[in-house]
Amino acid sequence: MHEGKTLRQVLVIGGACGDMLLGVPRMPLSGEDVEAKDNGLQIGGCAFNVARALTRLGAPVLNGMPVGNGTWGNAVESAMKALHLPVLMRHPDMDNGWCLALAEPGGERTFISITGCEAHITAAMLQRLQPAADTLIYVNGYELFGTGGAALRAWVLAQPQQKLIDFGPRLPGIPPGFITALFGSRTLLTLNRDEARHLLGEGDIIALAQQYAARSGLTLICRLDKEGAWICPPDAAPQSVAPYPVTVVDSIGAGDAHCSGLLAGLAAGWPLTQAVDLANRVAACMVAVQGSSQPPGWNTLDEYFPDAAPLPAFPTR
Repeated sequence: MHEGKTLRQVLVIGGACGDMLLGVPRMPLSGEDVEAKDNGLQIGGCAFNVARALTRLGAPVLNGMPVGNGTWGNAVESAMKALHLPVLMRHPDMDNGWCLALAEPGGERTFISITGCEAHITAAMLQRLQPAADTLIYVNGYELFGTGGAALRAWVLAQPQQKLIDFGPRLPGIPPGFITALFGSRTLLTLNRDEARHLLGEGDIIALAQQYAARSGLTLICRLDKEGAWICPPDAAPQSVAPYPVTVVDSIGAGDAHCSGLLAGLAAGWPLTQAVDLANRVAACMVAVQGSSQPPGWNTLDEYFPDAAPLPAFPTR
């Protein structure tokens, strides 16, 4: 599985921040006091989760995550060094943000986020990034929303490379004009159920996604949890990619894990269906453990799914 042609580089743009993890029996009501379990502190953030998972799979990562000036920034830089990711973008004034992540017994998670320098990427910082023509670009919506994301939105629209964009829960704050400006480009949009409903409206998600794909020229990847994922291209029928059932511990980082598997498959030159298949496997392994700091490598994937259909050859680093 681990031999083959050269991998494409993946430019990961977005946030690296602190994650404080709490296990709660249920979400508290206003004014209520709920006993929680301290599940530790880690460096996370959507982009960092993706970059960490990609390195575990052996895919080359170009670091597009800002490092700030402060306690969290120091911790973020240390975590990047551990992954052998040189820091390319620094913010001289702001620290990195942090997040309180509440995980319920069924795996549902709720985030309370403190925004930091990752949501204020400047044009000068972006000039430090020099992606090659065949580089895959991953961008997360946490850094695309609001006035702080203006420079990044302009930069993304100016790049001709293939992109994967995960709007995430910030989708309502991303200007519609930016989304329509992506129409007709080499862009894949990955959406969970809630994001799909916001972008597409109420109704049959797959039917609406196919209509949107045909209208926009974009390919949509709809992530439907235990129902697997659907690929909705602009010029073909939707295609289902089966899930990999596991016992869910929590869903923190599940979407990020899915993105990393998808990007790794694309970086290896795999067909989209098999890249999404890998994404389903990586996401399933992620929800089977606590937090987002333990993405699977190839051996773990083989152990979890020994009877799964073989995937194409994956190049060594």
